[in-house]
Amino acid sequence: MKIALIIICCLVGITFVVLLVRSRIAPTYPVTVRDIPEVISQLDRSSKDGHFVVFMFVPPGSTDSESVNLQYAIDGGVVGLDWVLLGKRNIADRAEVSEFAAKLGYRLDEREMNGVRYMRLTGSGIAELGAKIVQDFYKISPDTKLGMITEGFKWQP
Repeated sequence: MKIALIIICCLVGITFVVLLVRSRIAPTYPVTVRDIPEVISQLDRSSKDGHFVVFMFVPPGSTDSESVNLQYAIDGGVVGLDWVLLGKRNIADRAEVSEFAAKLGYRLDEREMNGVRYMRLTGSGIAELGAKIVQDFYKISPDTKLGMITEGFKWQP
C-alpha cells in the first residue's frame, strides 16, 4: 500500500512539473510582414509594461543561419520598436539598421536595461519602420512567414 501511495505521489509530482514547464514555453506563431500593424495594435491594447512581441527570421542568403529579432515592447506605458543588441545578427547589423532608419527620418535612441543594450523608437511610424526593415533592408517578401513570440498577450489573427 505504501509503495502504491509513493508511486501515485511521484506521478502527480512529475505531472505537475511537466505542466509547469510547458506553461513557461512561449508559443511561436507564424505571421507575415502584413500582420505587424495588427500585432502591435494588440500589444498596445494589452497596455502593461513588460509585455512584448518578437518577430524572428533568417535573412535570405544568410550563411550562418543567425536570426534577426525585431522586438516591440511596452515600456513606461508606451509601445516602441526595440533593436535589442543580444543576437549576433542584431549586433552585426546595428549601424546599418540605424542608418537605414535615419534615411527614412527615424531616430533610434540607444538605451540600456538590466545590462542589455538596445536601440528604441517610439511614436508614430513604428509599425511602418519595422515592416521596412524586414522587407526593404533584409529583402523578405511580404508573404514570407516570420516566427513570432508574445509575452503578456495572446495573438488573435
